[in-house]
This record gives sequence, C-alpha cells and structure tokens, in this order.
Amino acid sequence: MFDATRWTVLAPLLQAATAGRDLLDDTIRRLTPDAVAAEVLREIGEHDVRLDLSFGGRTSTHLCTDAEVVVTLDLADAVRGLYGTDTRPWPSLAVTTPGPDLDERGIGGWFQDRKGIAQSVQELLSALRPGHRDLGELAVEHGSDKWGDLHWYTQHYERHFARLRDEPVRVLEIGIGGYDDPDRGGGSLRMWQRYFRRGLVHGLDIARKNVTGPRIMTVLGDQFDAGFLDRLGRELGPFDVVIDDGSHLNEHVRTSFHALFPHVRAGGLYVVEDLQTAYWPSWGGHPEATASTSMGMLKSFVDGLNQAEVRDPRGEGSYLERNISGISFHHNIAFVEKGLNAKEGGPAFLRTL
Repeated sequence: MFDATRWTVLAPLLQAATAGRDLLDDTIRRLTPDAVAAEVLREIGEHDVRLDLSFGGRTSTHLCTDAEVVVTLDLADAVRGLYGTDTRPWPSLAVTTPGPDLDERGIGGWFQDRKGIAQSVQELLSALRPGHRDLGELAVEHGSDKWGDLHWYTQHYERHFARLRDEPVRVLEIGIGGYDDPDRGGGSLRMWQRYFRRGLVHGLDIARKNVTGPRIMTVLGDQFDAGFLDRLGRELGPFDVVIDDGSHLNEHVRTSFHALFPHVRAGGLYVVEDLQTAYWPSWGGHPEATASTSMGMLKSFVDGLNQAEVRDPRGEGSYLERNISGISFHHNIAFVEKGLNAKEGGPAFLRTL
C-alpha cells in the first residue's frame, strides 16, 4: 500500500552509522557502495568541487567531475559524518588542488585564486558533517509556520525532542500544508529532515503533494479514516514522533490519536498542535473544552496517569492508562509521552483516613 522502497537502503544505513567500523563496512557492502553513495549525494546537494568516494579498493567520482579541486574520502567516513556522531578529524580525507602555475597577474593573482579553494572544500565538508542548528532558524529557512507570528512552537519542540535529535527516528506529521496546491507546503517536513539528521520523515495529507527530500516520504490519505491510519502505522511505523498539524477539527484529532498512538514506539512522543480549536464551536470545540473536544481528551489522560490512586490495584487499566507516561501542555500545543505507566498507588488505608 505504501511504497517505502528507498527506506530499504536508508533505514539500515542510518542504524549502522554509529556502529563499529566493521558493521558499517558490512552494511555498505550489503547495500552496495553505489546505492550508499547515491544517498550521500542526495543529502549533500551540489558543490563546485570533485568528490571521489573510495570503498573496498574502488573509487567513484561525483559532483563537479571536471573540477581541478578534488576531495577524496572513504565512503564509510562520509556516512559517519552525515549520520553518525563522530566529530574527530576525517581519517581518510585528502585534497588535491591545481598546480602552482602563475599567470600574467603574478603571485598576487595566484594567492587570490587560492582563497576560493578553502571555501569550496569547507562547504562540501560542512555538508558532509552538518552541525546542530536552532530549530527556529530551520523553521524560518524552510518556511515552516511553527515559528512565526501565529505560532511559537519550536522552543517547546527543542525541549522535548533534544534527546531524539541524533537518533535514527521515524517521524510522521499529519498535514503538509499548502492546501490543495500540490507544489506548495512541506516546510515542516524539510525542517524535520534537517533537525533529525538520521531521521526518516513521513508527511500525511488529504491532498496529493510533490514534496521531495533525501529522507522525506509523502502519503496521500485522510486523518479521519481510522482504518487507513492503522494500516499506515503497521507498514511505515512504529514511529518515534507523531505530530498532528492536520485539519485541527476536534473529531479528526481524536480519531487520529486513538488510531496512531498504538503505533508510537515506547519512549516516543505524540504531539497535538493548535489546540485553540478545542474552544471554538465552529471547529467542533466548546468554550469549556468538554470531553468531546481534543483538549477534553488530553485532559482525561491526566487522570489516567494517576488511576493507580483510585482503581483496584489488581486491575490493569485501559491501554492508554497503561501506556501514557507523561503529558506536557504549552500554549496551544501538547506533548504526550509513550511509556509504561506502572507506578503503584498509595496504600488503601491512606485513602480513608
């Protein structure tokens, strides 16, 4: 139902990037160096130098193949730079530059030309080893409305997502943006792709979207279709992060949560944005955020966190009571943590004192 063919190379590569060198080399051999190099090139984009990637005694030439500046790097080192956590100097790096011939400008002109070499090489190496950038900065760069005059969410996302940033996560965001225009939207997907540099990012929208990226997949579907969402979770999950930035209709938010939360991995997060609609009747809300609203649903989970204080200690509780381990509320956004809620309640005799 969902074409995840490209993930057959990316998923194991992201997993192996922080492993020992032997396991990484074995993974590259199994996936084939050509397929791995293709993912590296898709990630780093265009550069005006030549890049030679070597692996197993074989070297392949990429980027600006007729450039005089040549950067040579072991393919495994390139993968570890892109997706790993190793910040040591490149062990296999070699740079070849043009010969020292002078022209009519003399030595001054020669030095002037040399200045651009370091910049070009460093731009490539920076792309091969992307550093951590502020999420607000990434939102502005990629056109996401999660940081702007309507929403100021990225500060909260930074707080809750920091521990997952360097992990090989799977992210699902409901709502790609751009309304019905297939060529608009996707700003948040591109932002998440750069924030989670080892992440696979999925975007779900009711309209067909032409959003592409090195680790981005878009899915056409309805967030109000619980059966569809369950199939999506089974085939593309489990997810470490699910973000509901879809229709914001209360009935849709509730349906999506109940269908997808079982497909969130333990230790993961389910995020609901734009909770102001829980108070707006035209969106299915109520000024008091009653039980039928998205906020009413979320508030009920707070009681579920503490059910051990009121229920029979021998009872197991509901699925959500057992698997929601924390909830954090900020203005118009909530983070629901997936984890075992198995804390024991206080002694029964204390309840009747």
